Amino acid sequence: MAITKIHNSRVVTQTHHGVTWVDVQAPDSDDLAKLERDYHLHPVHLKESMQRVQHTQVERERRYLFLVLRFPIFEARSDKIHIGQVGVFLGKDYLVTVHADTSLFIEQLFAGHEHDPQQAEKCFRHGSGYVLHSLISQLLSDISDMMDTVEDDLDKIEGLVFENNGSDAERIGRVRQKIVRLRRLIGPKRLLLQDLAEQIDSFTGQSMARYYSNDLKVLNRLWDVIEEAKETVEIYKDADFTTSTEQTNKTLAVLTLVFTFTIPVTVLGALYGMNVNLPGGLETGSWSFLGTYTTLGVVVTLSLLIALWMYVYFKKKRWL
Repeated sequence: MAITKIHNSRVVTQTHHGVTWVDVQAPDSDDLAKLERDYHLHPVHLKESMQRVQHTQVERERRYLFLVLRFPIFEARSDKIHIGQVGVFLGKDYLVTVHADTSLFIEQLFAGHEHDPQQAEKCFRHGSGYVLHSLISQLLSDISDMMDTVEDDLDKIEGLVFENNGSDAERIGRVRQKIVRLRRLIGPKRLLLQDLAEQIDSFTGQSMARYYSNDLKVLNRLWDVIEEAKETVEIYKDADFTTSTEQTNKTLAVLTLVFTFTIPVTVLGALYGMNVNLPGGLETGSWSFLGTYTTLGVVVTLSLLIALWMYVYFKKKRWL
């Protein structure tokens, strides 16, 4: 097997059994012009490979099939999933992949062929259609791994939400973002793989449809998993909102009760602070029939009695 690397333009090539796989990352205009010239690729398709587009079908040209695969990129620092894409050109005896973003699943498969000649032998001897199938299978494996991570996150959130130790809205929001991104990846890809499975045999002249049909089955299973995860995270969001609201209401209830029970002493204190004549006030002289602090005792006792009456009334009305 011949493997060629051109690092300055980040072009890598593998050739085996007469089948060539060319992978180009972040190509410049010269790279794109060379691909257009060597493989007769349409410039519009090359341009779409570098733009953010959402293809749900395979475009068939005379010399090749063109499709766009979107893939997840996990950023550990922010705990977020971003979306990259790769333009795929499938010819009779070649596969060209063009992408602007670093694509781990392509690097893994490419490196696997370099370090395991038997794997490369098995992949390339069945033709370019099988090489693309291997690439799609690796992509689905990466998506499956990210789904496992999402399910682990959901398991952790479940304990936090129902322990009722505070709001977990931020964590739930991060998981929801992952689920949304994965749904955006998987949904359109189901139509794309179905279209590819229907066209692959007539284009390659080989029995490749069963491989792509199997990839479609795997993708449909991943779709079922991501839909279940979507429903689960919505349940956790609602539960977190409910528990957070209950905690807020309890806090407000306590503060309201404290404020309510202090109303009598506040009112009496305000009255006796006025510059008017009141029984036991400074202008008329404090009461002293029970001692020096008779007026204070009367005011405090009256406030407590009113607060006690309010408490009994609230209990009777079941407001407490």
